[in-house]
Amino acid sequence: MSRNVLIALFLVLCAGSCWMTSDKEPVAALGLLQEDQYNAPVILPKILSDGLVLQRGKKIPVWGKAPAGVPVKVEFAGMEQYTRADVSGNWNVSFPAMGPGGPYTLKVNDHLVNDILVGDVWLFSGQSNTELSVSRVAIRYPIEATTYSNTQIREFRAATHYNFQGPLWDIPAGRWKLCVQEEIPEFSALAFFFGMEWNQKHNIPVGLIVSAVGGSPLDAWLDEATLRGFPGPTGPDHYPERLTALRRECWVDSVKQAETQAMAHYRSLFTPDPGPEGSQGWVPYRVPSFWDQADATPSGPLSQSPGSAWFKKVFYLTETQIGHAQEGAPDQDGMLILGTMTDADRTFLNGTQVGSTVYQYPPRIYTIPKGLLKAGSNELLIRIENYWGPGGFTSGKDYALYIGAVHPFYAMADTVSLEGDDWMARMGSTLTNAGAEYPATTTWHYQPAGLYNALLAPLTQLPVKGVIWYQGESETKRRDYGQMLSILIDRWREDWNDDALPFVIVQLPNYMKDKAPWPMETDWANRRDEQLAAVRARKHTALVVTHDIGEWNDIHPLNKKDLAQRVFSAAEYLGASNRKAPLSPLPQNVVLRGNRVLITFSYAGKGLTTKDGLDPAHFALADGQGRYFRASARIIGKKKVAVWCVEDFVPRAVRYAWANDPSEANLQNDAGLPAPTFQCNLDDSK
Repeated sequence: MSRNVLIALFLVLCAGSCWMTSDKEPVAALGLLQEDQYNAPVILPKILSDGLVLQRGKKIPVWGKAPAGVPVKVEFAGMEQYTRADVSGNWNVSFPAMGPGGPYTLKVNDHLVNDILVGDVWLFSGQSNTELSVSRVAIRYPIEATTYSNTQIREFRAATHYNFQGPLWDIPAGRWKLCVQEEIPEFSALAFFFGMEWNQKHNIPVGLIVSAVGGSPLDAWLDEATLRGFPGPTGPDHYPERLTALRRECWVDSVKQAETQAMAHYRSLFTPDPGPEGSQGWVPYRVPSFWDQADATPSGPLSQSPGSAWFKKVFYLTETQIGHAQEGAPDQDGMLILGTMTDADRTFLNGTQVGSTVYQYPPRIYTIPKGLLKAGSNELLIRIENYWGPGGFTSGKDYALYIGAVHPFYAMADTVSLEGDDWMARMGSTLTNAGAEYPATTTWHYQPAGLYNALLAPLTQLPVKGVIWYQGESETKRRDYGQMLSILIDRWREDWNDDALPFVIVQLPNYMKDKAPWPMETDWANRRDEQLAAVRARKHTALVVTHDIGEWNDIHPLNKKDLAQRVFSAAEYLGASNRKAPLSPLPQNVVLRGNRVLITFSYAGKGLTTKDGLDPAHFALADGQGRYFRASARIIGKKKVAVWCVEDFVPRAVRYAWANDPSEANLQNDAGLPAPTFQCNLDDSK
């Protein structure tokens, strides 16, 4: 018998005894194959791509797809593993845990993955404040946005996608980006500043995985099995019925078609927009204001209806100012800063469109092309479009022309304010049927389990250091939020097979002016309290308090650096077991002493204090009927606060910072970290 025949028989025996083992176990016999056998095509998930950061101290998984039965050879850091794709085309191997280092190369058959580092990997998830890019906050952080570079910091951004048929094996799109100037503008601002802090403290590579979708609800990030056992907002059958319907693609398509038709009909109810030409219908207008405000014009509201409106302002520049513009950047005369608008805008300067934005939240920062400004008269023209309520300009924002500005430094030679009552305005289109309501539409990537299947499940094979969760702005009215958030923490820990996986929860910031005199009921305070409750309900979690660094007039506050530093401190406490890392003081115990309430705080550090040096403010006490009254407070010792009312009643509950925008709240610890929004019944043991 020839040598070749003997080898062939041996391989057949191996196929019967070894290759049918679990695909999770390396198949040693495959090492006897000739090297040219390992040239079959393989597909790796997008997370395992150039620039990858792997979690130190945990087994290193490598997985992918290949034709059924194809042998797979995996080489990494001088080690080799062998396996074979199973009948479904799946394969996986793992390598021993490693310490920080790199760069390394991963080779899977003929497929190469280059520039791999080992360090700490953090997952950032939630809504738009999680994914908000550095470009959106560059106006506040020009130095970091334009000069920082560190290839030890890398971000992987998962592109928005949904799926209702079950968990996907890979996300639809995404890549690793190095923290270099050409990539930084698209980094998550929160992740970017966090990565800077973590790398500086630990001097190791940092991987930042951002899987977040603006406006997404909690249940979109949970799996179908978990949701089917959860009582939904409309009863116990809510999720089973909803999930079953979502799996029916024909039903989804029919809803999409019906909603498209409804939207087309709604738009048809608007009168034609005559445009900005002509002199009829223009009235003086005050910027900033919304067009339904009583003082928007000298005669009152511009309109009470949705639609479009035109706004123009004529301003004058001197020859000296034009000289400053010419001395600025080589490709621009300056910058327009136009706050935010509700909702979409198109902005023109001297007849040339200089910018447009399709929804209300992004700040309007528009570059003025070189040579567009002129000495003498200049005209700024803005069209604002709104479909579900009166539109206009958000108060409390900057509206100015920066001449000669070089974005984002604004090293301007001159500034022209664009605020005031010297604007002119007129309505364009209006809704002809005053009773017509904006048609309800389904945001499909907000539906239950859709984001979990598409953007979370495919990532769970890659070990992470911990999770940063920042979400809730769109769910302030959800009453089971705290319970569902606790379940999400449990579920994700199961997915990563780590019962102690650190979770850092960001409490919602201050937002919106309060409509009633304080104390009052507010959904935003309720949500913050439920976020605190979720942290209390689960170990290895920490709360980041932000009600002092938000913006009452912007759901996307720019101060992502202070936020990231607080997130870092919480992550350091949990992920690095650094008990010296400060956390916000939390109410630990509440007792009644006569008519006074005594609150003991944990994480008080060297002692409680206030940010303004005055007594603690923004406490309220409830009587037996549940009515809340303003209360006085005083710090006692290092970690206690006494609270009392002048009204003569026995307190039954206490609240702190219970408002949309609790600007008076001033209690903090020695690290300057604020106490959270909270409420406690007197029989609570915190």
